[in-house]
Amino acid sequence: MWLHEIPVGGLLVSPMVLFVLLALMLTALTWWVLRLLGWHQQIWKAAWLYLSLFVCYLALSVRLLS
Repeated sequence: MWLHEIPVGGLLVSPMVLFVLLALMLTALTWWVLRLLGWHQQIWKAAWLYLSLFVCYLALSVRLLS
């Protein structure tokens, strides 16, 4: 159902664009919460953590929404 192209102004947009945007928003929200709680300083390799979270959020959104 969700894996069909979405017509936007005569162009067909892949649904992966929506999944990637959702994963980016969830990753940004996680980053903001970790900064707010002060736990960001405890992370040794922050870039790897956020990349891993992005991939997990992307897989979860594809699994749940498709």
